[in-house]
Amino acid sequence: MPKDESEDARSRRGGRLERANALVQTLAIVAAGAWAVYTFVYEARIKPALEPPAVSVTTSLVRAGERGQHVAIRSTVTRKNVGQTGVRVLGLVYNVTGVRVRFDAESGTKPAGGTTSADRTIAARAYGFAGPGEAILRESRLFAGATEAGGEPSELNPGETVSRDLIVYADRDRFDFVRFEVGLAYTKADEPPLHLTFATAPDGTLTLRPQADCGIAPETCARLKTTDFATEFSLW
Repeated sequence: MPKDESEDARSRRGGRLERANALVQTLAIVAAGAWAVYTFVYEARIKPALEPPAVSVTTSLVRAGERGQHVAIRSTVTRKNVGQTGVRVLGLVYNVTGVRVRFDAESGTKPAGGTTSADRTIAARAYGFAGPGEAILRESRLFAGATEAGGEPSELNPGETVSRDLIVYADRDRFDFVRFEVGLAYTKADEPPLHLTFATAPDGTLTLRPQADCGIAPETCARLKTTDFATEFSLW
């Protein structure tokens, strides 16, 4: 009789161990599933929302034709969302400047035309730049969210690209090369819009800046991100 009770006790213990093992396996499967769901939601939703907006700007320049001393240059400006979150483009500025080069009569051992400042040094042998340049084109545009007047919406999803062509005409009798500068201002697409205004820099180029007082509302201005791109095109 004791032997039968012992076998029955061992059977009950074995059943409890099997149920406990099954419960542990079930909990492990549930936990793995929950972690997979969390990981998916984090990678797809949470992580992108925490990433800062990022937009790249490039400009492709091509000689489109000539008439007399005038050269037509086709500029293709491409903006691309290279980040992981949606972007609201608020403003765009386009500055084109013609620059004249001054050539020295003699080439000495010391580079001519050099300029030096606290943060930059330029020295080229036998030539220099005849002044900062002359404005050929200044263009600016505000999109929806940057002005109370409304405006055309301009949003970029991650990986999305938008291009724009522009023809610029330059006088090669007056300039030796042309400098193209593009400035872009944007925020996250899911953030409140930010009103902008245009300003003129000391060198005469157009820039974008918030209408808000950044000293009083620094958190508002911190939402605004900018990307600048510059390239040059010889008229020779």
